Amino acid sequence: MNAMDMLISDSEDEAEVANVKVIWPKAPSLQEWAELVPAEGSPDTPRQPLRGQVRQITPEVVQDETDVSLFKVEGKDKSWFLQKGAVTFERPGSARFRLDVTFTGGPRSRFGDDYAELSRAEQADTINWLVALGVVRHDAVLTGYKDCKTTGFYFIFHLNYRRAHWRIIACPHNAEIEDFSGKRFTSDPQEDQQFELEAYEGQTLSVEFADGELFICERDQRRALGVWAFDDGSARLPDVEYFPAVLTSNCPTSFTAHVVGSGAEGGG
Repeated sequence: MNAMDMLISDSEDEAEVANVKVIWPKAPSLQEWAELVPAEGSPDTPRQPLRGQVRQITPEVVQDETDVSLFKVEGKDKSWFLQKGAVTFERPGSARFRLDVTFTGGPRSRFGDDYAELSRAEQADTINWLVALGVVRHDAVLTGYKDCKTTGFYFIFHLNYRRAHWRIIACPHNAEIEDFSGKRFTSDPQEDQQFELEAYEGQTLSVEFADGELFICERDQRRALGVWAFDDGSARLPDVEYFPAVLTSNCPTSFTAHVVGSGAEGGG
């Protein structure tokens, strides 16, 4: 199966609460990560003009005609992260910047108790359950298909069963996430004990690049740091130029994105 190694299964307790026996499919191996490629012979899609803060945008992502910060993806997948689009952005400075992403979608983008109160049909019609935020190397060209393992460093946000928490892993997967108490969390998609943040409507999720390190942020505060399994044990990324990026999945997604300068110094 050609798919990103990204299914993060929910706990057995959650399945029991739903009173439904859930059998989660097994995620593919790392060797199968993001091997999806465009169909041979498919017609070329005209390039979109670069508007607002956009530095590069792949054809799968539609930028709104009137609001240049609003992006949408139409997809069909409900169980796997088949990457289906990417956007990179300009930034005000190379040493420090923050990418803020806020999901939109109105009644189709509900979380927690609001989601639980929807009918089954309405729940099935919800959107915005998976996205990757991070940084791309200055010389990388995004394809919309296997960027997660080839272009930079990312945090992948995946909603849990009740749409109450984001489960977050780093990519590449040999990395870990460290909170500000010093606790480390796995980035293996097949394991439990991943880093989590509460999920709620109107939430802004962020990644901050600051002096070579990449942080998960929420409510304008740093929540955790990516530790990228380099030989020297450092959390600092290789010393090249980076730009902020969003990788979207092959499922309906709608969000606004803004890049701002960063001056944060501490954790939340």
